[in-house]
Amino acid sequence: MSTGQPVNRSTNPVSSPANRPTDQPINSGSARLPLWTFLLLPVVWFLNLKLLLSHDPLARALQLGADLAKEHAMKAIPQEWMGWLAQPVIQLINQYVTPYAITGKALMGTWALLLGVIIPAAVTLLAFVGIHLVLRITGGAPGGWRATARSVGLCLGASDLAALAWTWWQVAYGDDILSRALALGLGLMAIRLIALAWLLVDFTERHRFSALSVLLLGVPTLLVSIAFSALFAFAWWLWFTASFALEALS
Repeated sequence: MSTGQPVNRSTNPVSSPANRPTDQPINSGSARLPLWTFLLLPVVWFLNLKLLLSHDPLARALQLGADLAKEHAMKAIPQEWMGWLAQPVIQLINQYVTPYAITGKALMGTWALLLGVIIPAAVTLLAFVGIHLVLRITGGAPGGWRATARSVGLCLGASDLAALAWTWWQVAYGDDILSRALALGLGLMAIRLIALAWLLVDFTERHRFSALSVLLLGVPTLLVSIAFSALFAFAWWLWFTASFALEALS
């Protein structure tokens, strides 16, 4: 029996579960992190710099050379001359070594700043800008720049922190120079590889990339990133391996 009232029917095409849009990002662990947590990244980079400067291989080499020069000079001085000649000889050696030590400290400080702060910060920023621009150009950046920043910051920030912790462990608790150098190199490469693969998987899952997009864009980008990460890891490894070797000689 009709009541004369119109029957309300939904005309919204997305009200039905079958018609809901599928271009929304899938929530991941990085999507739940507030952006302010990534302010901790400069702290990690500062700790990188501090660890690099505290294990400066050139400073150790200059100190080792100066100590050897003093030792041989003291052996060459006759015993009866030792009282009045030893101190001038030591001062002469220090005077000769000091300019090289100052120059070397400035040079290695610059390299430490590059390895510990500038390169990690630049890579994180360029990865964020580059990935977000590609997402915008290809027509999909759900979640906006904040979602991209969370993914990039979490993956690369976690790799920087893991690399710092692994290096500190080898410095503090490593055994002989060979095992420390081997463990440090393998660990750094594994950390960087896992971080880059994690970043690709995170974006693929959250932005629902097609297999063709992953093959044409994701895999080549991953391979190029691995190559640059290998160079960076090698420079980091070489710094501490040289420090390990000089520590063993001293």
